[in-house]
Amino acid sequence: MANYFKLTSHNHNLVHSCHRCFVEPGKGLEMTQAAPIPSVPAQVYGDLVKEPVSSVVAEVLEPCQSSEEAPPSLLDDLTSVEHLMITKRLRVKSVLFLRGKRNRFHVRTPDRNLVYTVEEENSWWVGYFCYGLRPLQLRVCNGEGAEVLRVLRPYACTPRVLPCQLQNLQVFSPPGHLIGTIEQQWAAVRPVYLIKNENGEELFWIRGPFITLSLFRDVEFGIARADGVPVGSTCKRWQGLMHAMFFAPITDRFNVEFDRSLSVEEKALLLAATLLIDYMYYDV
Repeated sequence: MANYFKLTSHNHNLVHSCHRCFVEPGKGLEMTQAAPIPSVPAQVYGDLVKEPVSSVVAEVLEPCQSSEEAPPSLLDDLTSVEHLMITKRLRVKSVLFLRGKRNRFHVRTPDRNLVYTVEEENSWWVGYFCYGLRPLQLRVCNGEGAEVLRVLRPYACTPRVLPCQLQNLQVFSPPGHLIGTIEQQWAAVRPVYLIKNENGEELFWIRGPFITLSLFRDVEFGIARADGVPVGSTCKRWQGLMHAMFFAPITDRFNVEFDRSLSVEEKALLLAATLLIDYMYYDV
């Protein structure tokens, strides 16, 4: 019991001394105000933070804009053209050396500037047996030798009168993009063709004469839009009696005229249609 009173007295003295440290008689309890905390420290942890966060300006990165312009279209040579002259020449060496009957076309402007060269590619035997109805693969190149068009036609047995199997020509732009098609329409005698774009929409109708024989006259095929508005023509040129007797199987000439406002793809389709007409009626 004596020990208990000693501990109690010691604890009372300790509390009384602690109370005197914080509370003085007559003054009551006083609160000590802490120093203000800076809103943003100027420097924290030495070198880890050099500047206040509020002073850092975030840089907004703008998307990069390439200074290179879009590459020009492969058919830009037709932009301002409204008249093309097509000259066909048979590759005689291919015939003599039994490498197939292959034609070559030169496409020029009226001032004789070369625009395109068209080369026929096929197997060696099809030209001897199928003649103008042979399957076609035409490679169209510009003056620099770059391919700008590829024209394909499968084999179809199409007589000139009462055709039982119609022709269909597909025109592609590298690398394999379909520009449009030229489709022969059934007609008893008169040649009729329908030109469609890559979506199958009608663009032009081509109608030829009832007599397609080129004898002492030019043979003209009219070109009109789907609504009937004329936009041009393609023509097989008469080059004289001597040419018809001796050189017709080797050389030939065609002209195609169209509205300058047509797109380069539409002009390319009309050029391909002229080549199809040559193979169907004038290739021997």
